[in-house]
Amino acid sequence: KKFCRFVTLPLEMSVNEVAAELTSHRSTVLQWTKGTDKPYLVRIANTVLQASIRPGWKMVALRLESGGNFQGPWIQIPTKIQSYNDLSAVIAQLTPRDETYLRASKFDISRQQVDGMKEDLFAYLLGILAGDASKAGGRQKRFDSSSIDLHLTLKQPSNERLGDFVCMCANSLNLVMDRKMDKQPTGSSRLGRQPSAAYRWTSQRSPLIAWMFNVGLGLEWGECTTLDCLKMDWLFGMPSSLRLRFVQGLADSDGGMKPYEVVITSVPNAEFVTQLLQSLGMTTAHVIKE
Repeated sequence: KKFCRFVTLPLEMSVNEVAAELTSHRSTVLQWTKGTDKPYLVRIANTVLQASIRPGWKMVALRLESGGNFQGPWIQIPTKIQSYNDLSAVIAQLTPRDETYLRASKFDISRQQVDGMKEDLFAYLLGILAGDASKAGGRQKRFDSSSIDLHLTLKQPSNERLGDFVCMCANSLNLVMDRKMDKQPTGSSRLGRQPSAAYRWTSQRSPLIAWMFNVGLGLEWGECTTLDCLKMDWLFGMPSSLRLRFVQGLADSDGGMKPYEVVITSVPNAEFVTQLLQSLGMTTAHVIKE
């Protein structure tokens, strides 16, 4: 048999010799020879060869296990969002998890309604990502992969439902996201006048979340929404419903209510948010620089 890891080995080599050459365990090589397992790169190549990939798109695994022993389900994503059809094609590949519908019932949203609003839930989650949600992860050896880490103060009891709704949005995209142990005050927040613990929710690491950060928000690894401008001109070509859900997610994450106005705090993106609000018919939207 032939084994490829940047080398081609002679057919007459024994299992022990192949294991020594590839610095792999003998049992691993034995599984390869029996066909009960495949090398990581062979599994990748086998998946790609069976797919018809659109020009300008690439294949990623929605979930990855440590060591690459499990990959999948596989989806195709564009390297740039150029139209509504691009976004719709990505979301159509994502099957909601069972817990999506359990969480949706708490908000009086039926199963049929969830299935019909996946694009809206995606846009809302993207708005949350553009706000205060942390994006852990980045460029890995084989895949770019990231997770969502959401902290919301315990001072506002309604934040518990908000976090559960964000989980529902992630679950609708076939992403695992659940509540974790509350986070105690740390760093500068611990030194505040009234330090407060925070509700906390985290998601799995997934190349899909990395794609939402890089292509959806238009940010590079090392950039953040607090300091760097979003590159999301593609959003203005989307239906108004998607723009509205994005704004709602951003407002729920970075917004505040006053008796006479709603304020979305987004220092590097104030002009972008104002333009987005105006595209939805909100003629009073304006930038305040402080």
